[in-house]
Amino acid sequence: MKPFSFGVILIACVAAYLYYIYPNAADGRVYPVTIAQARQDLAKAELPPYVFASQPLDVTVRNNGDTEVIWIIRRKSEELFRYTAQLTAEDKGATTRVKLKLEGAKGRTEDYAKNLADNPKIRDMYFVAMEERVASTLLRRPFDMSRIHAAMASAAVANLPNIRKSADEAAAASAEMERSTIQRAYRNEATGARR
Repeated sequence: MKPFSFGVILIACVAAYLYYIYPNAADGRVYPVTIAQARQDLAKAELPPYVFASQPLDVTVRNNGDTEVIWIIRRKSEELFRYTAQLTAEDKGATTRVKLKLEGAKGRTEDYAKNLADNPKIRDMYFVAMEERVASTLLRRPFDMSRIHAAMASAAVANLPNIRKSADEAAAASAEMERSTIQRAYRNEATGARR
């Protein structure tokens, strides 16, 4: 099989997989619970594991009336972003449609809304991870990491230039420190000073 054909097939499979896992994401998803039960369960739901593990975050969950659950995510008391789950009763109240929203904040030190807009793959990863948290909570099943692997991989690839830049900066700082240490050793040797 030619590499081009394999690439096209692979992309089609990933697209079909994501469509199957998250159908009609723009319209939300319907879950077999009442709106009261959905609100109660989601108010207890935590952030997705592993996605935010690298940074300690404070999360406040609040109900905004009967139709919204809001997770406000902060670091060092500065709001980073928030998820809002909009709840709508369907099928005469037997099921609930949940439409999830992710909004960045304009913090004191950084514009997180702009960061999310400038990094759509990272934004998508955060969104897909929280959609999986909502689904696992309302369907009463374990959180399934395999459902967010594609979004995580896409975010990692999109973030490679930043990772490379950070590694280059660290290497340059290390080289400068080594150069400074060698120069100091030569100066001490030349002046006969003891280390």
